[in-house]
Amino acid sequence: MNFERMIFRSWFYLRVGYATYIAFFIGFVSNIIVIYKLAIADTSLLSLFPHLTEFVVVVAIIASPISVIIGLLHMRRTAAFAADASVSTEANPYVYKIVPGKEREVTVPLSILTARVLLKLAEDRLTTDEKRELEEVLTKADKLLLGHSVGLKNRR
Repeated sequence: MNFERMIFRSWFYLRVGYATYIAFFIGFVSNIIVIYKLAIADTSLLSLFPHLTEFVVVVAIIASPISVIIGLLHMRRTAAFAADASVSTEANPYVYKIVPGKEREVTVPLSILTARVLLKLAEDRLTTDEKRELEEVLTKADKLLLGHSVGLKNRR
């Protein structure tokens, strides 16, 4: 693995780890403390929650299922997740290229070989348009094997 790739992978892992775990934990704890201080400690609600511990337990019991429901609605009932997935897919370079590994080494070469054999076997049975279409697809597959990209990203 080259140094530049290692740096970018480390940067990605840092962002994911920080955003998913550290920032979430710090944000959750600081919100609970601020809400307790502003909404409970200096008001008449102090008799209901005399200590921060009781408030944390009640908030966790109430906020956890509500957060799960909101997350579920976000994933399944809104267009927000679909839009996020769409943008992520379009930005992924492997949508337009062959994924390294078994796809590059076995799957695509086997598909190309199979298509070429079928083209030879069905040469006299294919129409001119079918032959042209198959040749175009084989040309794109050859480009992919050479490491080039195909698809919408090329047209931008």
